[in-house]
Amino acid sequence: MSFTEGRQRIAIQGLEIQAAIGLLDWEKQEKQRLRIDVAVYRDNFGREVALEDCYDYSALQAFLAGFADREQIELLETILAEILDYCFKDQTIAAAEVWLTKPDVFQGAGAPVVSAALTQAQWAAKKYS
Repeated sequence: MSFTEGRQRIAIQGLEIQAAIGLLDWEKQEKQRLRIDVAVYRDNFGREVALEDCYDYSALQAFLAGFADREQIELLETILAEILDYCFKDQTIAAAEVWLTKPDVFQGAGAPVVSAALTQAQWAAKKYS
């Protein structure tokens, strides 16, 4: 059984920002396009009767968009870990998937993607091991 099966999926897809990301000299000269896709999964759903019962995807979107205002971050993996930390601070999130893409690095000849898909328990085990 997949860790996503039977769970509610809430996603921010196709968010593109200009971010200071990368190790190479040219990447430190100017911001570049970063595409962020995030999905979170909840077990307790279907009984929402008020807005406060729902996941606040606008807060997630604002957090992700905030990477546009950050100082230089060298690794996509750093952003990935920060996003997972943010997602799993909410104890109602059972699992998350994150995809980070730098679409312009190879000038149309493919794009580097760093991604992860894990449960809250898997993230806690990785983070504290």
